[in-house]
Amino acid sequence: MTKITRLISTLTAASVLTMSLSGCAAMFHGSTQQVSVRSNVPGTEIYANEAYIGKDNGVTTFQKNKNYTLTARKAGCSDVSVPTSKSFDAITLLGVLIDFGLVSVLLIDGAATGAWQQFDQTSYVIDPRCPQ
Repeated sequence: MTKITRLISTLTAASVLTMSLSGCAAMFHGSTQQVSVRSNVPGTEIYANEAYIGKDNGVTTFQKNKNYTLTARKAGCSDVSVPTSKSFDAITLLGVLIDFGLVSVLLIDGAATGAWQQFDQTSYVIDPRCPQ
């Protein structure tokens, strides 16, 4: 085997390994998703999993492998909580073309990054229940 042949085979193996170590959904859509939340009631504090996002509105980044509940709070009002929902990201199926989905879909997009899911909404309006 010549040096050129070895170099080409090494580069080919390295590129196949690199592609198989990244899932398609993680490559194209990432393992996070930006979400904006706002309230129509002035003075409302907005939380995601009890972590403060902002007052009246805010933008945060959700990890796709975690579940979130958004909460709107204001003194004198009842809190309102909304769970976020996720669905399957079809771009994940491209991993079947790379390595039959064994590493790219099951391990990378599924177990490691959660990128095989995407949040159904990226914008929420949540108002606390205030007495009239």
